[in-house]
Amino acid sequence: GNIQGTVIDVGGHTKGHVAFWFPDQSKVFVGDALFSLGCGKMFEGTPDQFWASLQRLRDLPDDTLVYCGHEYTKSNAKFAMSVEPNNTDLVARVAIVNQKRERGEPTVPSLLGEEKKAN
Repeated sequence: GNIQGTVIDVGGHTKGHVAFWFPDQSKVFVGDALFSLGCGKMFEGTPDQFWASLQRLRDLPDDTLVYCGHEYTKSNAKFAMSVEPNNTDLVARVAIVNQKRERGEPTVPSLLGEEKKAN
């Protein structure tokens, strides 16, 4: 096929980490930079580098489907709730995540717009 994509520098998890954004398909493959309700650990990069990377991802359209490298949503939800228990978007999202996982369904991909509200 003929699909056009853009490589986005998302260094921070590792120095050379990249994401692949396909705007015509509204999809981004982020590896371990961003997770559903969380982000990756910083192994090689700096805090400033990682924050700039997350901002580049944040600037993508809300309807972008985010494909991350691992299904960590339920454990990320537990941590997120310990930090922002009064975030109504997060509370609603955690309920959906728990239902999906109880049924054995994946929570990935997620919508970037939902990540902006709850992550």
